[in-house]
Amino acid sequence: MSRSAKEIAREYIGAVGDKRFDDLERLLHPDAAFGGTVKQQSTGREAFVQGFRHLAPVYTRVDVRDIVGDDNRAFVLYDFVTDTPAGSVLCGELLTVENEVVRSSTLIFDWRRWPEVITDLQRREHAAATARPVTA
Repeated sequence: MSRSAKEIAREYIGAVGDKRFDDLERLLHPDAAFGGTVKQQSTGREAFVQGFRHLAPVYTRVDVRDIVGDDNRAFVLYDFVTDTPAGSVLCGELLTVENEVVRSSTLIFDWRRWPEVITDLQRREHAAATARPVTA
């Protein structure tokens, strides 16, 4: 028996929230497309997962508010919980599922708090880069 788009969406958002990137990769179509209100659209499983890996240092979890779905689409409304001054960022993600994997994601989120998240992420990246020992 095949799993519904809603079940796939629940597994997908759980993998994102728990930072289980290998599981996330398994849930994505090789040519998965990621877009929406993000500045950079991406295509391909690796690019898709890399986007979440890049954000991993600043988010702690994903709190799902609701998931609704039909045969091949699901919408997930969630709080993207960060440990930055922004706190939680409200997000909604429309997922298209094909053969029990995510084929595409259209993400919409509250841009009012996002600059704080990115600023803190960049600060951490800079601190990590300058703390690395220089080898000759």
